[in-house]
Parts: sequence; C-alpha cells; structure tokens
Amino acid sequence: MSTTSTFGRHLLNAAMPAGYSIEGPTGKRALNKSMADLAHKDAHVYVRTIAALKKIGDRLATSEGLSVGLDDIEPDYKSRDAALKPHLQRFNAATNDERKREIVEAAQVDVLKHVSSHPGTMTQQVRSGARGNPIQYMKIVGSPVYARNAAGKTEPWMIHRSYSEGLKPSDYWVAGNEAILDTIKSTVSVSEPGELAKILVSNMQNIIVTEDDCGTSNGILMPADSSDVVDRFLARDTGGFKKGALITPAIQSKLSKLQGKILVRSPMTCEAGDGVCQKCQGLDEKGQLHVHGTNVGVRAAQAMSEPLTQFALSAKHGVMTVKGARAQVHGVQGFRQIIQTPHQFINKATLAERDGKVSKIEVAPQGGHYVYVDDHQHYINPNLDVTVVHGQVMERGDALSQGVPKPDEVVNHKGLAAGRLYVVNTLKNLYKDQGQDLDSRHFELLAKGEMNHVQILNDPSNTFLKGDIVSYNHLKSALRHGVKTMPIDDALGETLGKEYFHYSAGMRVTPQIAKFLKTQKVNEVTVAPRAPEVQFIMKPATTSPLLDPDWMARLAHRDLKSSILQAAQFGETSDIHGTSPVPAYALSSTEFGKGLKGRY
Repeated sequence: MSTTSTFGRHLLNAAMPAGYSIEGPTGKRALNKSMADLAHKDAHVYVRTIAALKKIGDRLATSEGLSVGLDDIEPDYKSRDAALKPHLQRFNAATNDERKREIVEAAQVDVLKHVSSHPGTMTQQVRSGARGNPIQYMKIVGSPVYARNAAGKTEPWMIHRSYSEGLKPSDYWVAGNEAILDTIKSTVSVSEPGELAKILVSNMQNIIVTEDDCGTSNGILMPADSSDVVDRFLARDTGGFKKGALITPAIQSKLSKLQGKILVRSPMTCEAGDGVCQKCQGLDEKGQLHVHGTNVGVRAAQAMSEPLTQFALSAKHGVMTVKGARAQVHGVQGFRQIIQTPHQFINKATLAERDGKVSKIEVAPQGGHYVYVDDHQHYINPNLDVTVVHGQVMERGDALSQGVPKPDEVVNHKGLAAGRLYVVNTLKNLYKDQGQDLDSRHFELLAKGEMNHVQILNDPSNTFLKGDIVSYNHLKSALRHGVKTMPIDDALGETLGKEYFHYSAGMRVTPQIAKFLKTQKVNEVTVAPRAPEVQFIMKPATTSPLLDPDWMARLAHRDLKSSILQAAQFGETSDIHGTSPVPAYALSSTEFGKGLKGRY
C-alpha cells in the first residue's frame, strides 16, 4: 500500500481480505470486478467481505450522509468556454449540415472530458459510479452541446450553455424535442425488455448440461489476458499447461504473459448431441461444475435480460455519438437489431460477397462508392466510409466499409461458427459500453441456441431433401459418415467434415482458410467427400424457435395454431424426455429425471 491514503480507502481496506487491498482511485465497476473474482476463489470469504463492506456503507450513510449544494453544479464558465471555442469557430465556418454534425459531436467529447474534473461531490459520485452518469452531469454543469431529432440523428446546432445557467430560447427549442421524445421512449420502452426476455428464453430453454465431457478438441480463441477465460478449460496444450486444464486466476496470470490468444472450451463448440457438456460450459459462479440437468440456457437468458431494463431507462438521457460510432450498436435497440437482423438494418456495413482482391474503388453517381472485388461490384452507402484500399486481399464476408455487419450476412458468407463469434463479441461490447461486463458464456449460449440451422441446397448422398432446413448438429452427424483425413494443401475445395476454430463443418476449404489453419499448426484436416452443399442461415430470434422439430417445444413460443397444424400435416413427434421442459410440463404424468442420462 502507498504511504499516503485517504480515510475512506483505509476503512475499505480494513474489511478487505489479503490480496484485495484498494490502491489508488477506485470506482464501482472496479470494486464489482474485484468482488466477483473473490467470489470465484472463496465464496465464504466473499460473503463475509460483502457483509463488512455493507456495514461500513450503512454506518457512514447514517452518520455522515452526502449533501449536494449549488456550488456542486455551478458551471466553470472559463474552462467550458475554452473547450468549446475552437469547435464553435469551425462550426460557424461550416457550410453544410453533415459537417456541423461532425463538429458538435467532437465538441461533446471535449466537454465531457472538461466536466470530469469539475470540483464538488457530484463529480466524485459520477466518476465513482455511485450515482448519475457522465452525460447527465455534462448537461448540467457543462453543456448538452447537441441534441437529437426524432430519427435519432444529431441536429446541426451547437448548444453553448448548461442547464444550470439556463438555455437560450433557440437552444431550448432544439433540446426540448429530444427531451419530449426521450420521456415518451422511457415510458414505452420498459415493456420491450420484458418481451426480449421471453424471446431469449424461447431460444435457449433447451440448452441444459447433459454430460460430463463431449471430448471435443475444438474451442474458441480468446485473449490470454481476458477475464472471460477464467473458469474455462484449455482446448489444447498451451504455455506448459495440458489440454483440459482448468484455467484458474493464477493460471490465467501466467498465460497472459504469452501476449496472444489461447484456445479454450466453449458452449458454442460443444459436440454434445443435445445441450452442452460440463467441460465446455465451465465452472459456475461458485467455482463448481454445473450438475447434470442445470438449465444454463435459461440462466443466461435471465442474466442478459435483467440489464436491458436499465438500458431502456438510460436511453432517455441520450447516447453520445462520437467519431466511429456508426460502426457500433447501442442499448436495447442495438441488442434487438443484432438478434433480429431486420431487413432495414441501420448503418449496415457492406460485406465482400466473394474472395478476391479489391480491383477498383470509384465514386457512385448517386452518392457513395462502388468497390469492386475482382470484377464483382459492391455499393457503399454515402453515410459510410470505405475501409479498404486498392489491391487489398479480401475473404468472403469481410467488411468493405464502416458500419455494423449484418449478422445473417456474416453467417451466410463465413459460416455459423464465425457468425456466432461475431454476435458474441458484438453483444459483449454492447453490454460493456453500458457498464455491464457480463461473462461471454451467456452470449455464447444465446448464439448456440439461436444460430443453429443450415439449408440444404443439394445432397449427392440423398440424406436430405433439397430445401430442407436442418439443425447444425444434424448436419455434423451426417458429415461424420465417410470422412477422411488429408494434408491441408490437398484439401482445397473439399468440404470440412468437422469444425476448426471459427470455420464451420460443411464449409469449403479456401486458400484463406488453409492459410489460417496453418498458422494454428493444423496441417491435416478432416473432409467429407460426399457432403451436401449447404447455405448457412440465421433466422430472427422471434422465428428461430419455430424451427424446432419438437412440435410441443414450439408451443412455448408463438404461432401456436400454425405449429399444431404443421405437426399434424407432417406427422411430427415430441420427445417428452428431451431437453425441452415444455412436453414434460404439458404432460403432468411425465417425471423429470427419467430422460437419457438422467438429464433432468
């Protein structure tokens, strides 16, 4: 510990166990992360520590309290105006609305930095995460700088004054529209998280722990220094640790010195016939293996849905737009856009539709750009910048522009495994931007539950009918028959017989795939010579559960009438002892715990 310390830090450290002393300024997020780590290591010490910290907080809140005076929200005019001055000069010189929007968005970033050093207890509360958020506080003591219109687009207007000193009529007129719209949005949108929670459960209710170890040698590559690798199992020998080793915090600190990515087991790459195995799911919050029958899918759905309500409420305070934000998604609407993949996809990035080189980039007569990959033309929206250069080698599905890649297009071009990984990383960052650093395994379970189907284009083995939509697990089972192993250089154009990293079974081996696998020391691959030709698909989260072949399981979602008619028309069956709990609930005479391997 440093030689000098605040009294508050001294009080907190008195309650902290060894190794968890607070050094330097610490906020709510850092303390939460520290306590989560302690909970994994020693649940009993965690309980005692949390109780002690709460007691300190209760005592201080009672004896000291916290008051906020007018000086805490008094604007620092001199430094605020100095921060705005260069932006104001550029704004006044701007000749079009798009340029003005860019200037006021950049100005808001500087004003936000300015208010972070404002004197007073309100600043301390915001910076620590105890109360309020930086955007709200900036509007009170600095300036809102800009406001959004009904379409969510930045108004080309710069607001100079703060709410504390009062807005000019013109500023009030611009900001008032946003305030009214946000109030309506916060009132209406709290119902949306409830709907999304039901959708998540419908997509994930079948994902339960069904066996000890599926035996897969595959996994996902994650940064060695990421906290998300803790409580997982290694998928291959790494840094002196054997395949199958549990990654504890101590082991993770050693692996982080590798300064690269490590291959870890994941629910997304689990090869259990139904649900997931204990090793791919990893340890629970108490540091124990999940017992057979644990519905980890529903638990993950609950963990993801609870923060969505707060996201909706926070939306009325506005979302700051900065340079590059067009390549991001935010809040409840961003979450819905990723899992629903609507046809009208906001700020959709243009993806390469084939492998090749960028042969030409030209300005389109209607605005925007044309980018050619070999001789194939791609159109780039005028609102998005081109991100590739002439001669750049592209792989099918790579982004050619700024913006948000549409998940179903990523799946179509790069396969289910890569699409799942993209959705996981996007949702992980979306929650993290809102101050919720959820375990990646929650999103991995969602990706596994929702993105699990392929469409048969042609099948020389006549295992499937043309046009059939089948589960990815069904396809992988079919590919296992007649597979063979060959050197990777000889496998170009062949169909992968199993997953390799983020490349799905059923994909054709391209030079780019072969090159990547070689970097990962994979010199031979399993191929399926008579594999069906497939198209990888991602259906919206509201539709995906309706692809379940178990007709009773579908009744927990929606479109009940059509599900029953379809079941009767095609003679579909229902497994009352399967992974879905719905048939067992529907038939009161059915016991849980009698299914294959005692799944319940």
